[in-house]
Parts: sequence; C-alpha cells; structure tokens
Amino acid sequence: MTTVLAELLDRPEPITEDMRLMELGLSSTFGLELLLRLEDQLLILIDVELMDQDQMKTVGDLATFVAGHSRPG
Repeated sequence: MTTVLAELLDRPEPITEDMRLMELGLSSTFGLELLLRLEDQLLILIDVELMDQDQMKTVGDLATFVAGHSRPG
C-alpha cells in the first residue's frame, strides 16, 4: 500500500501507515485510482461497495480494509 501510494503521489519521502489520507491529498478520484492499481499489482478484486469513506482516515485503515475485503482476481 505505501509503495503504491508513494508511486502515485510521486513522493520521495516515506509513507507510513499512520499518515492521514487527506494530508496526502487523497481525493475520492485518486482513491479509486489507488484501488485499481492495487488490484492490478496484487491480482485481487476489492469489494469497494462495502467501503465507508468516513472510516478511511489513515493509510493503515485503508490497508486493513483492502486486506479484509478483497479476494483473488
């Protein structure tokens, strides 16, 4: 998750699980792009219909959601 985020943001500084998504500039459109890229790189399908954006505050929150709501693609 952190590697893909760093690539998408073109950010040389490390991204950690406790960083807030909004501070990284993660909009809903950018979030969708992130999820699509994760699906492609990890060969998974993420059940985005179950995602509650209000609960996705940090990089770790998003990683936990993906781990719990994905299946092999």
